[in-house]
Amino acid sequence: MSEKLSGLELLRKPFEKHHISKLPKPTKKQTDDVKADYKNGIRCALCGGWHHKDVVHLDYVGHAALTDRLLDCDPSWDWTPMSFNADGSPKLDANGGMWIKLTVCNVSRLGYGHPDGKSGGDAIKETIGDALRNAADLCLFALPLETRSYLTLA
Repeated sequence: MSEKLSGLELLRKPFEKHHISKLPKPTKKQTDDVKADYKNGIRCALCGGWHHKDVVHLDYVGHAALTDRLLDCDPSWDWTPMSFNADGSPKLDANGGMWIKLTVCNVSRLGYGHPDGKSGGDAIKETIGDALRNAADLCLFALPLETRSYLTLA
């Protein structure tokens, strides 16, 4: 009988395959090639996007899967911006990014998120999600995802 993981131990549990998505990361040249001639792009069977055929894909865990895992670990988890504007809204830096403090099981970590070229409401959602993932990485939530290739080589 296996012991049920809880708290911070649960953060290190590998995500199931259906929680892991693929994020295309093209080089500047690949992006420029597709912009210059759309025929240099493909509809990718892996991620569903339109990009250069030689794009590298990174594994990532989306906002919904992260939130679900955080709630399983600590229903009282919380995050707060590190700085505020005079009107009380979260302060964004010159890149549209934001520093946050994520607290899970009474352990706090800082994280930074940025909008990655998005604007409007999508930029805010992207910034918060990115900051949460970065802070949670420091709590080792995605260790199996981020380091799997290095650890399996040993």
